[in-house]
Amino acid sequence: MRRILAVMLVLVVALLFVGCGATQDFAKGGYDSDNSAPAAPSEEMEYDGAKREISNVSPDGSYANAEQKLIRTGEISLDVETLDAALDEINHIVRVTGGFFAHSSISGPEDARRAYLTLRLPADKFEDVMADISELGKLLNENKGGEDVTLQYVDLEARIRNMERQEERLLEILDKAETVEDILRVEQELARVRGQLETMTAEFRYLRDRVDYATIHVSLRETPTASPTITGSGLKGVWQRARLGLVNSVNSMLTGLGNFLVLLVSALPYLVFLAVVGVPVAILFKRFGKRGPRTPDA
Repeated sequence: MRRILAVMLVLVVALLFVGCGATQDFAKGGYDSDNSAPAAPSEEMEYDGAKREISNVSPDGSYANAEQKLIRTGEISLDVETLDAALDEINHIVRVTGGFFAHSSISGPEDARRAYLTLRLPADKFEDVMADISELGKLLNENKGGEDVTLQYVDLEARIRNMERQEERLLEILDKAETVEDILRVEQELARVRGQLETMTAEFRYLRDRVDYATIHVSLRETPTASPTITGSGLKGVWQRARLGLVNSVNSMLTGLGNFLVLLVSALPYLVFLAVVGVPVAILFKRFGKRGPRTPDA
């Protein structure tokens, strides 16, 4: 009898624990079952879905017919015999193709000048300009690249059209609004839409500019060895360069001598210490070393 009562007590306690656990799970909303109802979509999920729907629309209705949009970039390094002549040729090439200089700089001494250029030119002239520039000297390095931004381009274009339609609808609603409260509410929404529209339009203009105009980075180094024939350009300014070399050598020698004197003066306290302490100690060691150990008399 006692055993039966003990078993029943254990079963009752177990059922109580199970019931409490199920109640807590239900209260927390953690009920999980294959037949459970799906959660309501959040605002973020609705926005992402709308964004995907918009991004799947190209200007003519489908991605398949959308024109590919590429951002073309190139790098080219050259050794040129005469830097000024090479710069004049590049300036002519850029002007003829309808491009412009985004950046340019020249540095270095007269006999070894360097130039760094950043060119912006119509994308359809990219290959021709790269080929023309590569013929101006001895080619050292050449890189070409392209980034496909078709998806971003079409998506942004579609979002802008969508915002413009929203703006038109809001203007129509504003014309029909009768109360001050409705007018203020519509104007507030209209300001929000116009702010997003201005931001997306600026982003689209920047993207379109990078697509329409390719970018080429040019590095030029002036050196006589760039010429494929024997010329006398290597003797250009030889006396000026020799005088400059002599001046640099003398200045280097004087700099080295000055550094040695600074080091000598800096080490003077250590030299004095060695002279005061080290020399007497060395003399004592030398004197006792010559005497050697005494041998006992027989």
